[in-house]
Amino acid sequence: METRPFGKTGVSMPILSLGCQRLVDEEGCSEAQAVEILHTALERGIRYFDTAWVYSRGQSEERVGLVARERRDEMWIASKVWDPTAEGAKRQLEDSLRRLQTDHLDEWRMHNVMSFARLDAMTGPGGALETMIAAKEQGVVRHISISGHTNPQVQIEALRRYDFSTVLCAVSVLDHFIYSFAEEFLPVAQAKNVGVIGMKIFAYKRLGQVADKALRYALGLPLTTVIVGCSKLSELEADLAVAESFTPMSGPERLAFFQEMLPLVKPENMPWKANDWNHPTGWAQR
Repeated sequence: METRPFGKTGVSMPILSLGCQRLVDEEGCSEAQAVEILHTALERGIRYFDTAWVYSRGQSEERVGLVARERRDEMWIASKVWDPTAEGAKRQLEDSLRRLQTDHLDEWRMHNVMSFARLDAMTGPGGALETMIAAKEQGVVRHISISGHTNPQVQIEALRRYDFSTVLCAVSVLDHFIYSFAEEFLPVAQAKNVGVIGMKIFAYKRLGQVADKALRYALGLPLTTVIVGCSKLSELEADLAVAESFTPMSGPERLAFFQEMLPLVKPENMPWKANDWNHPTGWAQR
């Protein structure tokens, strides 16, 4: 697989990475299947593994930990903090380390900072950032990150407030058309040498019928790597096949794909950019 520099971290990453949210029972993925997927990912060159404290009440982290206890040195593990407070973040970090069976995180990320109000809470006095900085100083966390699904201007402001090493953001082909991280955020990240991880590549399975093209589109963006979620080994193998033979879309291919996808750009297909994630009837206001 092609590798790319990962911003200011000093390392390079393969262009395909594994999102571990779906390696859980509620996605129809057993513990044995999850372990097989994780080992296969490593054997095929994937290094970056994304999870979060909140995913399936910790089961995602626990399953990553089953492999990390044996192969930690091969894995770049990124997890996320949901609680916006310093004290809450400390408790969640302790949970994450225990579940992941490790003494450090390669990357600890503010989870889904969708609004300026949440950014204020997490970066202000008594906010989660205080715990994150202390954890980095202690060597428990190596890099501090932030994620955003909704409004790229929030992540742009975040980079003004703190020197985040990396950012995780939504860059599916559908995201191109509304509050576009590709157009608004990626140029800022490049100028600041911030590593960028792309997510929402398949729009929660809504792009399953065009998965190969959806992945090629995302891999063609100026970012380091994209995370793909899977609950079956066959899904991972299909994604690896695209990444291992990746060639960027030509201009005509990209235009044709945009034209094909434009009718799907609706709030119900992109709840992360809607006015209500659970009842997406219109676009979020910003």
